[in-house]
Formats: sequence, structure tokens, C-alpha cells
Amino acid sequence: MKKVIILLLVLSCQLSYCQTVSTFYGLKSHYGFIIAHTPDLEPISQTNPYGFQIEMSKLRASDKAWKTCFCYGRTGFAFTYFNYANPSVLGNSYNLIYFVEPYFTYQGNFKLSLRGSIGATYLDTIFDEETNPNNVLFSTPFSFYLALSLNLNYHINDKYAINVSANYNHISNGGQKQPNKGMNFPTLSIGVDRIIDNLKLKPKPSELKQYSRSWGYYLGSFASLRSSDREAESSNHPLIGIMGGALKPLSGINGFNLGVELWYDWSDEKIAQRQAISDSAFSSALTAGHHFSVGNFYFLQQFGIYVTRPRNIQNNWLYQRYSFWYQIANRWTIGASLIAYGRVADHMDGRLIYIIK
Repeated sequence: MKKVIILLLVLSCQLSYCQTVSTFYGLKSHYGFIIAHTPDLEPISQTNPYGFQIEMSKLRASDKAWKTCFCYGRTGFAFTYFNYANPSVLGNSYNLIYFVEPYFTYQGNFKLSLRGSIGATYLDTIFDEETNPNNVLFSTPFSFYLALSLNLNYHINDKYAINVSANYNHISNGGQKQPNKGMNFPTLSIGVDRIIDNLKLKPKPSELKQYSRSWGYYLGSFASLRSSDREAESSNHPLIGIMGGALKPLSGINGFNLGVELWYDWSDEKIAQRQAISDSAFSSALTAGHHFSVGNFYFLQQFGIYVTRPRNIQNNWLYQRYSFWYQIANRWTIGASLIAYGRVADHMDGRLIYIIK
């Protein structure tokens, strides 16, 4: 009899109060404009991109899921189609996206959230010196997609919600081939979600929000592929580096960081050989910046000052680095970063980091 009662309680829990996962199926439309971030982009930036997005995501309400960002949030996948309203020059893009979307507020029927998206894009119309010389935004059919979205969600009932989002989208090939101005295009989107097993979200105990105020330290490696001929997609050469530094929390989510990076770029070696110059392909730099630390996620914005560099190949002495890290097990962390010089994105890399706290 006791076993029967326990079984009934478990079944009741699963059917009602103990449900910890909601599933969302969404559809939304996009409409926006292209930012001409350099003067030579103005002639091809006078259009209004539009498109649609289908997506699937899950919201988990367990303590373990909540502690990954100290918040409730959704994670999921999406497919997005964009038409850039300039078929002969810019064409269309087809994007496969992974996103995380933490909630800022979740009281009542309204929910405010911030979504970060990363993915791959296929572009069907790219730069060609003879047939499409005006498209200096895209030069490879496969590129990277990044986006940041501020979302206002309204739950009509337990099964449906509508949303309005302001999105900042970016597409670039990460410096694998030139020209690579990259496209920045804000869009406004309106959508609807079908919800399976809607959850009533409640505040978590304050004990779950504890964080370390002491210094943390990290060691890591990074790697990328670069072209020694920026017009030739096939001449890819490895870039391999190591890094280390310190992380200092200032609050529950904010902190600053200091570090050092050293790398060897075989594409610079090839350029030096071809141009018969004596530049070394070895570079080193000191970094400093700000970071957000939210559960298992790190978002870093850093400035790097070169200590050594191939001066005849790399004219800049200062760069920006934008990084995303995610702690996967114990102290091991994986991530990706983008290095840029002013408005120009140079290249992306993958990272493996060990954090010592």
C-alpha cells in the first residue's frame, strides 16, 4: 500500500507541481535596415532586410538550471531567413542559430529577456571581382552569425505568448577572406510562441546566489585558420596561441580582467616570405578589460596592446577582443573570441581555458 501511495504522489508531481521544463515553439517576422559603418558601404546599404524565423527552445526551472546564470532562461535553436532586398548584390542568407535567453523580469503575464545568438550562415550572393564587385560585405558563402536581442514577451494564456524584439544582427566570415566588411543590421521582430507545459516561475532562495569575491586565474590556448592571401580562400594556415590572466569580481555579475596573449601566425610567416621582409610571425600582447560572469557564462570585452608584432604586416598597435566562455565541467571552459581593429573585424578563434579559483 505504501508503494502505491508513493507511486501516486510521483505521478501527481510529474503531472502538475513538479514539472520543471517548458517547451516553446516560435514563429516570428523580421524587418530592419543596414548600417553603413564605413562610407564605401553607403551605396549598398540603402535597403531594408526582411525575413522570418522558426525556433524551438526549452525553459528549465530546476535549481541546477537556474544556477547556470542565476536566473530563469530559455535555450534553443532557430532557423532564420533574411532577404536583403538587393538580389543582384546582396542576395539572401540562411542561418542556423543557437541562443540563450535569460529573463530579467517574469512577474505576471509580462516577461522581459535578453537573447544572445551565435550560429552559421549561408550566403547565396557574395563578392566576385568581375560579376559582383560592389558586395564588399561578404566574400565567402559560409560565415558566422551573431546577434543580441531585447525581448518583451506577453503570455496570453498558458498555451500562447506574443513577443516584440529589437535585434542587432552581425554577419562576418571572421577574416578568412577579404573583402570582409561584414554586415550590421538591426531588425524589429514580432512573433508568437506555442507553449507546452507552461511553468509558473517563482523567486529562488537567496542562498543560491552566493558568489566568490576573490581573484580567479586562468590559463588557456586558442587556435584559428587564416589566409596568407586575403583574396584566396584556399590558402589557410594555422594560428596557435596561449594565454593567461586574472579575473576579479566586482559584483555578482561584473568584474575586470588582466592578461597576456602570445601567438604564432603561419599566414604572417607566408606573407613575410612572399614579400621578402624580415618580420617575425610571433605576436604578444597585454590585455585588460571588463567581463560579465553569470553562472557558467563569461562575456569579456578587452583591449589588447601589442608588445611584439610583425610591424610591416600589422600596422595597428591596439586591438579589441570580444570573447564568450562557457564552463563545461569543473574548471574547464570552452569559448570563442573575435579580434577587431576599430570597426574592422579581423578574425575569430576557438578557445580552451582552465580557470583556477
